[in-house]
Amino acid sequence: MKKLILWLCFIGCFTVAHAQKLTTEQQSIRKVFFDFLKFYQKNEAKFNSFHLYKGTGENNDPPYTMQWKEVEKYFTYLRTSVPYVGEAYIKAEKEHFRFSDSCFKADPEDELPAGFDYDRWAGGQESIDETIKWYTSTKNTYKVTITGNKAELRIGSPYAEGLLSWSVVPFVKEKGKWKMADNVYPTDEEQEAGSD
Repeated sequence: MKKLILWLCFIGCFTVAHAQKLTTEQQSIRKVFFDFLKFYQKNEAKFNSFHLYKGTGENNDPPYTMQWKEVEKYFTYLRTSVPYVGEAYIKAEKEHFRFSDSCFKADPEDELPAGFDYDRWAGGQESIDETIKWYTSTKNTYKVTITGNKAELRIGSPYAEGLLSWSVVPFVKEKGKWKMADNVYPTDEEQEAGSD
């Protein structure tokens, strides 16, 4: 019985260690995300300087409208200054903004600007300093799936005893380099730590 328990523990530890072992290309994808977070932390004021929407009411209150000329300036900034994202990322951002715009029109009195009520780039309500600690923790499980010129980075973060909460960052290879294809977003998925 002791041998069986020891053997099962060994297999469990091997499985966790194996899940963490990433190829060089998978590591480079994870690094792009980590580097983006550091870049964002350093340039947070610039990212937030783009007034992508505004309230047309008193004191910038609802109803909200998208500021499409400002959106184009933001896209120019991404193209010229943010090496971790490319055209797929910009396309995804455009879709998010169109969705926000439709929400603004559908519910003009909504107090919260849909799509802008959290830190869009870092994917949470916390400061970027806390967010970086969350996504880069050594306690996390990282999985990267590559299919052709697309990839997905999955980050499993411990949040309750024995459970992982997952976040996803899609990637695409553009001009021979891996680029983020969208921001990081949490999934509804939970998984027991150590299970695959």
